[in-house]
Amino acid sequence: MVSILRTNTRGAVYVEFLIAFLPVYVFFLCLIQLALIFSVRLVTEHAAVHGARAAAVVIGDDPKNRSYSSEKDMNTLDTSGERFKAIKNAVLLTMAPVVLSGMVSSVDVILPAPDKQDGPARTGKLTYSPINGANISKVRVRVEVDALCRISFANRIACASWLTSLGGSSLSSFWLPTKRVRAEAIFPYQGARYAYKQ
Repeated sequence: MVSILRTNTRGAVYVEFLIAFLPVYVFFLCLIQLALIFSVRLVTEHAAVHGARAAAVVIGDDPKNRSYSSEKDMNTLDTSGERFKAIKNAVLLTMAPVVLSGMVSSVDVILPAPDKQDGPARTGKLTYSPINGANISKVRVRVEVDALCRISFANRIACASWLTSLGGSSLSSFWLPTKRVRAEAIFPYQGARYAYKQ
């Protein structure tokens, strides 16, 4: 009886199928996870462009505009004021599809120095000078989001941030890892004024 079981080859094809199928299946899941991260990156880049465009319009807007009545100075931006909220709203409207679908957990809008790529965030009252004959002024906006990695098995491979959670950071980031996605956009600042009816 034992010798018959040793020579029996029934089920060998099924085991070989499982051995070959599992790596291919995990690879396919990783491709899906990476495609979702790249789609979040694409939307984030688009949101940064919209934020920079909104900043170029909003910063130079006339204080007679009732939306920014609390900010009286032209060509200035207070990072806690109404003009900054308008820029952030432009970014959030662009990010809405990925935020509402649950692909993104947080959105940060940062205004670094116009001449420094990946520069530190500036806060407080920021002053911009309009373009003139010798000076080309710019506005730079950076959007940083946390993309949620939700595809089983692939989220532990494609989103490397879970490795830091093993060091004692957070257990929730182990079960639902995130990937930080950043995009910057720069736009010329003309300081254009728009006429409003009194």
